[in-house]
Amino acid sequence: MVCPYCGFEQNIAPSTATVDELPLEAYFDKQELTPEPVEAQQLRCKGCGAVFTAHENRATQECPFCGSEVVQETTKGSRIPPNGVLPFLLTDLQARAKMNDWLGSRFWAPNDLKKLALKEGKLRGMYIPYWTFDSYTITHYTGARGEHYWETETYTTTENGQSVTRTRQVMKTRWYPASGTVEVPFDDVLVLASQEIPMKYGQRLQNWDLAAAAPYTESFVAGFQTQLYDIDLKSGWATAQTFMQPGIDSAICADIGGDEQQIHSKSTEYLNCTFKHLLLPMYSGAYRYRTKPYQVLVNGRTGEVQGSAPISFWKVLIATILGLIVVGVCIYFYMQSQKGS
Repeated sequence: MVCPYCGFEQNIAPSTATVDELPLEAYFDKQELTPEPVEAQQLRCKGCGAVFTAHENRATQECPFCGSEVVQETTKGSRIPPNGVLPFLLTDLQARAKMNDWLGSRFWAPNDLKKLALKEGKLRGMYIPYWTFDSYTITHYTGARGEHYWETETYTTTENGQSVTRTRQVMKTRWYPASGTVEVPFDDVLVLASQEIPMKYGQRLQNWDLAAAAPYTESFVAGFQTQLYDIDLKSGWATAQTFMQPGIDSAICADIGGDEQQIHSKSTEYLNCTFKHLLLPMYSGAYRYRTKPYQVLVNGRTGEVQGSAPISFWKVLIATILGLIVVGVCIYFYMQSQKGS
């Protein structure tokens, strides 16, 4: 761990402990673990001694006077504490390089985007809360299996000014009732637990080596802002169940078989449900292009980038004009070929 202000380095001893799965239902039953709003509190900076107010949705705060990070201890007992953290692998310089490459790869973006974004953009390393869920699912379903077959169809058409009768093969489907049971295990279904991070970006970051997560210690979060979750455990579990549905549906369709499948009803049991509360490393970036703000997230482990970028009106216009020209040329040659015939 290196202090970004004075350059002091401190080794973090590796831990042989593992990040254990926690029983989901047991935590649902413990009322004292029900998340409650964290009131704004006064914190004293150990670096310069200044006292300031903590943000209610961050577990660590940057001192507005000297820039040091202060870990907020007052949330224990009112929330489910993180039991795992995935440390940063990328430095801020490496993350900025990934962001630069991403900006340069935006085909529809204005040509001057990269230069202006680098001038105004900032990246800040932070830990973002996530839930992960494991479950063994058993689903009873009813549906239908479709099997294709071919029939010869007679039709009439006009050829060289004459009405002629032709035949063609037409595919049709016979449907048969189907029912059964499928069993699908799920491991580490990842759910973003912060509303401050846009879901469409935070949830897309999926390339996490979660097996490398270490037990939570303050040594990892010191020096970085750390957000507290504001999507509680029950809400996260409900979201995880929706994420499991495509996998369950895929298993049902495979069980039904045939050429096509229909699912009429299904009922799922969720067994051996466990969860983890993890802090995952991200670099959060924001930049402005012609006064409009845009946000970028960089995976602190892999450098994967998700975010938004402006679209150049002129590039879209030129592409549209070229497309219309190509269509016009194709229509012209088609009309000429019809005249020749």
